[in-house]
Amino acid sequence: MAAMPDDTPTPPCDPRLREECIREQERARIARDLHDDLGAHLTGIGMALGQLRESLGAHEGVRHAEYAQALLEQAHEGLHAIIDELRPPIVEFGLLDTLQWVARDFTRHSGLPCRVDAPTRLDGIDEFAVLVVLRIVREALSNIARHARARQVSLVVRRDGRGIRLQVADDGCGFDGAAPPRLGHGLGNMRHRAQAVGGTLLTLSTPGQGTVIVLTLPVAG
Repeated sequence: MAAMPDDTPTPPCDPRLREECIREQERARIARDLHDDLGAHLTGIGMALGQLRESLGAHEGVRHAEYAQALLEQAHEGLHAIIDELRPPIVEFGLLDTLQWVARDFTRHSGLPCRVDAPTRLDGIDEFAVLVVLRIVREALSNIARHARARQVSLVVRRDGRGIRLQVADDGCGFDGAAPPRLGHGLGNMRHRAQAVGGTLLTLSTPGQGTVIVLTLPVAG
């Protein structure tokens, strides 16, 4: 397994950002520990099982070794999924690649088409902000998959003065904006994350006409 870079940003001085950044640091630390420690052990077990299968030859015990190998592969996949959730490596490549990746992942799991409409370059957005945007978009897409009964979804990004404007839109059932549906702590968490990077988050919806979540985010440059 390739080594994970230790590039978590230093907590900013702004107290609004510090708490969220510290949480991301802790997630990154846990992801590295899982990758470097548990991941290495699983790899070693896999090598030992491979040698065991070869030594068993035609012995009936080889079936048990093959079953153990299959379970190990499932454990490896589960570990990678946990690491990706804690610290998705894609954020190192910037906002555009991150949005395209999360859209493909959403479509693969939900079956709903998710279109990304964004400039070919989105400069001035640091990795911490990209990570926060990713978590907001994931939460929004999760709500769509569970509640919206949508047929299609779009992620639209535009430059807006000295910032960016990101819209997560669906054509689902919508809801009464004056009485938002119960989505657990999802909407509150998204707003908190937006505020943590100096942004804002609005939810616009009409029954029968879908929902649009609008994230505005200040960026350098």
